[in-house]
Amino acid sequence: MNRIKETLARIARAARGTRDPASSSSLRLDRVGRSSSSTLDSREKILIRPDGRGPLILFDGTQHGDDGIDIVFVHGLFGQRSGTWTKAGVCFPRDFLGQDIPGVRIIVWGWTGALSTGGTFSEQAENLLADIARIRTATKRPIIFVGHGLGGLVVKEALVTAAMSRIYGAHVELGNVYPKTIGCVFLGTPHVRGGKRSLGECIATTALLSPTPPTPQLLKAFRDSDKAFENLHSTFIMISRDIRIICAREKLPTTINASADVVKDADGMELGRGTIQMMVPRDCATYEGFNVSKLDVMVTHQDLARCKSRDDPGYAQIVQYLVKAATALTPAEMQAREPRNQEILNTLYFDSMTERESRIDPAYGDTCDWILNPNQSPLPKFLRSNDTVLWISGTAGSGKSTLMKHLWRSEQFREQLLDGWGRGGDLHMACFFMFEGGGPIQKSYEGFQRSVLYQILSVRRDLIRVAFPSFFDCPWPPPVQFTSNRNLNQAFYSIFAQLSDNLRLFIFMDGLDEYRIIDRKDQYEPGELDVTYKNAGDEFWGQSKWAMDSHVEISKLVNSMSGKDNIKFIISSRELSVFEEAFSEFPRIKLQEHTERSITQYVAGRLEDEAPGLPDTNNLCKELAQKSHGDILWARLAIDMVVGCSLRSLRGMLDSLPSHLGGPDGLYMRMLQNLSHEHQNSASKIFHIVLRAQQPLSLITLAFAEEGYLDPGTGELRMIRDDERSYDNDAVDRLADEMQQRLQTCCVGLLVAETGIATNSNTVETGKRVVFSNQTAKEWVRRKDIWQKLPGVKPIDDIELDFSLLSGFARHIKVFGVTRSPVLAWPSWRIRPDAWLLISNVMRYAERIDNKINDLQKYCALLDEVDNTCQRIWVTALKNHKPLHEDPDWYESKLPSLLKKHWSSYEPMDIGKPPKRKDFLTLAVQASLVRYVDVKLNRLSGEAKRKKAQELLPFVVSPKADGISACAALSGDYSEFHHDMPDSRLLDILFEAGASPRDDERVWSKALKAGRNYFSRGSVTMTHLLETSSSARLMENRERWVTAIKALLQHGADPNTDIQVTTGEGESQSTTTIAAVDLIRETLEGEPEYAVELVEMEVLMGRRGSVGLAR
Repeated sequence: MNRIKETLARIARAARGTRDPASSSSLRLDRVGRSSSSTLDSREKILIRPDGRGPLILFDGTQHGDDGIDIVFVHGLFGQRSGTWTKAGVCFPRDFLGQDIPGVRIIVWGWTGALSTGGTFSEQAENLLADIARIRTATKRPIIFVGHGLGGLVVKEALVTAAMSRIYGAHVELGNVYPKTIGCVFLGTPHVRGGKRSLGECIATTALLSPTPPTPQLLKAFRDSDKAFENLHSTFIMISRDIRIICAREKLPTTINASADVVKDADGMELGRGTIQMMVPRDCATYEGFNVSKLDVMVTHQDLARCKSRDDPGYAQIVQYLVKAATALTPAEMQAREPRNQEILNTLYFDSMTERESRIDPAYGDTCDWILNPNQSPLPKFLRSNDTVLWISGTAGSGKSTLMKHLWRSEQFREQLLDGWGRGGDLHMACFFMFEGGGPIQKSYEGFQRSVLYQILSVRRDLIRVAFPSFFDCPWPPPVQFTSNRNLNQAFYSIFAQLSDNLRLFIFMDGLDEYRIIDRKDQYEPGELDVTYKNAGDEFWGQSKWAMDSHVEISKLVNSMSGKDNIKFIISSRELSVFEEAFSEFPRIKLQEHTERSITQYVAGRLEDEAPGLPDTNNLCKELAQKSHGDILWARLAIDMVVGCSLRSLRGMLDSLPSHLGGPDGLYMRMLQNLSHEHQNSASKIFHIVLRAQQPLSLITLAFAEEGYLDPGTGELRMIRDDERSYDNDAVDRLADEMQQRLQTCCVGLLVAETGIATNSNTVETGKRVVFSNQTAKEWVRRKDIWQKLPGVKPIDDIELDFSLLSGFARHIKVFGVTRSPVLAWPSWRIRPDAWLLISNVMRYAERIDNKINDLQKYCALLDEVDNTCQRIWVTALKNHKPLHEDPDWYESKLPSLLKKHWSSYEPMDIGKPPKRKDFLTLAVQASLVRYVDVKLNRLSGEAKRKKAQELLPFVVSPKADGISACAALSGDYSEFHHDMPDSRLLDILFEAGASPRDDERVWSKALKAGRNYFSRGSVTMTHLLETSSSARLMENRERWVTAIKALLQHGADPNTDIQVTTGEGESQSTTTIAAVDLIRETLEGEPEYAVELVEMEVLMGRRGSVGLAR
């Protein structure tokens, strides 16, 4: 947010053609003894400016209008506007490019200036933007920037500034540079940190390659500005996805003309004048990206920017790139994009996207019409104003969601919007109804982004390429997670940066208090997730630190988006103090101040329909409305109870009703107290199972889980007893219907089964999941004090709940095949994604109780039965398969081969191949089922036990971290089994059983390479972990990897073994050989928290440890 504010301030300065007064005290970038003059405004003067600053047109082969392309060259630190690009009298942009690329205008731009107080090249970027905007006033032709050395950083800063001006609607004349930019060529520009060097250090190193040596003060300033440069690159990645990038790097060293007090290497060693060894650090001169090409050129740093012949290294490749970047798509190519458009939309979509809205009751009659009346509501004025956010606040149960749904579907609302703020623009509307009681994606930032993007792009399919340009030139599914927050963020940036001239987006965000930080939940301690209660206001319903932090985050998100003048929001939430503070400047409607009349209308209508002829209904309606205190939910539940009374008992019932919903003496409690003791116990168990579940349960899973895992009559596992009865479609339907009936009778309507229909046959059926009817119900049920007031209710242990959930999912697997095949044959053999999700839930609940369960025999027997069931399902599906076309090899070779395989090797994947698993025990290792693995190994003896332990060892020390499961799209909190290091206690079990790294040298090699998944910035796995969970999960993986390496060394792994390590991809891929001891040091150096462990491993490897290892 601070970066955005600073950027907008700079845009304003650039548009005025003025400088920040503070810059006068900034560190100068000029050579010693030189000075800079101020920017001139006249185009004529700019073109002939004697100091070499500003733009100069070297060649113009364009015609009048927008045809052709502008190529802008920006020299590096202390370079020259023309001289940087000239060698032996040949200025290659003018003398070669002008002839080799038709319709091109060549512009060179010169700069000096000051390093900003923020530590970046912001002032130079402002001047570049202002100059290029002025020189392009009569054209909209595309632009390609070419930046040499640190000139590339000036280009990046300028494009970020221009993009921000587009996104936030400030000084569009400068922002217009950004959407016309189609390519960037970076010649020896540092982008990211390299090895042990920070990005600031890499930039300082690049500065040493300048024609004139920089001062020690300037080098220090570059190093100290590391964070600012990191932020610049992160933002540039976000706004440059539809810009073709080429990163060229020199392969020959440059002679340094600097004194020893200036030149030092990354370790602080003085290099001395004339040292011939300096290049831009290899790792920092390029970065990963779909639209990023890499080019190594056999020249020095200075010669990257100049050539005297078309045959010089690198020239032909750069020309080829420039021509490709400037080439427009043909209509046929546009049509070819349509299948990819649909693939992207399918991936953005999730089944529960509209579930919350569909479950909200529509407005009763005209009870919500007041909101669009200018005499009763500030909303019509808001729709005509430049205000960006309207906050609808209300107490729990006041009808906020109903009102939001009414507005979202109102044609009158849309008409008023089009007559006001939306007039003359390309208006799009989107909504997101947050739902804390639903799955993780329904209350997360990812869910919000995917929902809004889907709603926009499904209408404007032409914008899909604008939002996700990098995904049109890659395989599908892509090699990275498409729905990561980073990628979705970039899509929003791209849309608004490209289309801010006329795009108007109106967003409804309902239930901000139900938003949760899903991707960082595991950073919180159990006590920080526990709910505490207050006796006043909406805090009465309970709060936790996790929830409060979530409210702070969503408040900041709303405030950050409110700065865009082409987006308008209506948000709704409870009246929590965090929102009161964050939204104090926004227009506001306090809903409970407007609902008494609506409640009176609602009660009157219900009484007329359901209790006609009731005397004195007018007073009864007013009395109920007043007693509700604006709580529509209370009024609905109260009228349900009243209409069932006789006339004689009606007055007594009305007088006895509590005036509030929650707490140990509210209306909810009265409803529960009216149940029999048997139904109260059933309600307690059902409620606590639903609360304990990691995600909403289906009716079938809940029905099985409620029965418990043991048959009370025989003491046998219910899953095994299920073999004695056969389930068909009718039996499964009856099971679901009976569970739904129990939700009504035992749970007094506070739990409901969703009514939505799944749109994807390969995903979970949303129409069968059980959720709380509203947020207040969930908040009330999880209070411990209410169950303590019901003496007949037995307390339920968490382990029993988890075992019941484990049994429920396991039994659901058995009956899954009744309604659909659990195995898919096309396009490849695999378990159906929603069937695998059941299996993964079995493993996750098993992990919860593995270390706590007392009945170890029953626990292991249940998991064995899961394995046997899945293998039977696999074999049956294979035997029942009939090829669509004649395939003589199916019965002779393919079928026999598949029958020998274990079902666990056919996990459904969105990206990559499924992990190869020989048996269920391998999956148990990956799921960290320590006690189960121990029991199974101890049932073996002798060589069989040792062999099995050896077979499992690679899965403990080196997860197969490739690919992303198809279940990731079904569940917002799905965790891959094969991305994480398993529990370190498994190492002791396997070594005790006879496993040894000396028996298979590949184990040691794989384990060492696995460290790159968790310590390398370029690791796809590390990126995936950070984007799908939190740094806590990454740190756990790091700790387990270090433990595994130490354990392997202690059990005989050879530290002197040579390891082949492959880096890069495609043409940039290379393989090097490195000793194990050096690979360990390379992995852990620069990680201060593992300095002690590294010393300990150095001792194990026969090297003397040093306490100064972590730099």
